[in-house]
Amino acid sequence: MAKDIFLSDFHSNSVRDWEKIASQELGNKSPWENLTKAKHATTIKPYYDSNDLVAEKKLRFSSTASWQNVPKVVVDDGKKANDDALTHLNTGADGIWFEISQPVKASELLNKIELSACSLYFSSNDIVQLNLVADFIESKSMNEKISGAFFSEENKNAPHAKNWKNFHTQGIVVKQHVNIVDEIVDSLLTTVDRIERLRNENFSVDEAFHSIAYLITVDADFFLSIAKIRALRNLYLTLQEAYQIKNPKPAFIHGYSEVWIKESFHPHGNMLKQTTAAMACAMSSCDAITIEPESSDNKMMSRVARNVSLMLRDESHLAKVDDPLAGSFYVDALTHQIASEAWKKFQQR
Repeated sequence: MAKDIFLSDFHSNSVRDWEKIASQELGNKSPWENLTKAKHATTIKPYYDSNDLVAEKKLRFSSTASWQNVPKVVVDDGKKANDDALTHLNTGADGIWFEISQPVKASELLNKIELSACSLYFSSNDIVQLNLVADFIESKSMNEKISGAFFSEENKNAPHAKNWKNFHTQGIVVKQHVNIVDEIVDSLLTTVDRIERLRNENFSVDEAFHSIAYLITVDADFFLSIAKIRALRNLYLTLQEAYQIKNPKPAFIHGYSEVWIKESFHPHGNMLKQTTAAMACAMSSCDAITIEPESSDNKMMSRVARNVSLMLRDESHLAKVDDPLAGSFYVDALTHQIASEAWKKFQQR
C-alpha cells in the first residue's frame, strides 16, 4: 500500500508544545492559570487531550431519527390552543407540548387530534387539570396507544397508572440553577421521591422508572448544555443500578430551548440560538425537542422555530450521525466532571 503522504505533512504535538506557544502569546504567563475558567460550578481547562478520556462512559450518545419535533402551545383558551396545535401537526410537527395555564376542557383541547398518531406532552401547575386530561384519554381507551408525558413540579397527586405503555406519567421539570451540578442533584432527588411514592402504591421498581421523563432547558452555552444532558443520562442509569435493576433503560429527555432576545443580534438572534440549542439537544440524544419562537403570535416566526429541528434532521442529516461527539476529549471530560460531582453531592443528601 502506498504511503499516505498527506498524513506525513502533519506533525504530532504534545501539550508541552502548546503550553510553550500559549505562554509566549500571554507574555510568559502560565496558560493554565490565566486561561482556565470556572463556569456554572465546572472548571474548564484551555486544553484537552487523550489523557482526559473517561473510561467509564455508560452510554453511546447517538442522535436518532426518532427524536420528536414538538412545538409548544400555551393554553389559555382551549379552542385557540387546539387550532394552533392542528396547524403545527399539519405542517411538520411530530407532536405538541400543551402548557396549560388556564382551566380547559380536554375534549375541546384535543378535538380532531389523532391521539395515536402523534406524541402529546402536557405541563401544568394544576394537578387537577392534568388528571382531567388523563381521565379524558382513558375514557377514549387511548392510554395504551398514546405517547408523550405529563410534566409537573408537584410530586403528590400527579397522574399515574401502570397501563400507559408509551406515556410517562411522572414527568419531572428540571429546575434551572446557576450551578449545573445542583440542577442535576435536585433532579435525582425528585426522581427518588417519585420512585418511592410509586413503590408505596404497589408499582414495581421497573414500572416506576418507566413512568419517569425529564423536561430540561437548554441555554446558549452549546457545550455545557450537551454535557449537562449527557451527565443526567449517565446518572439515570447509575440510579437504576443502585435500585438493582438488571436491564437499565435510558432516560426519556425532552429538551427545551426558551426564546433568546439580544438586541445586538437582531433580527435573527433567536433563530441562531435556537439552531445551536437544537443541535445540542440532538447531539445529547434528546427524545423530544421544543424550540420556542421569538413570538408565538407571529406565523413566520412560529414556522421558522418549527422548521429548525426538521432542517437539522431531514436536510442536514444530523440524525444519521452515530455519536457525533465521540472523540471529543472536552465534552467527555466535562460530562464526567458534572456527573461525578453531582453523584457525590446526591449521595451526601
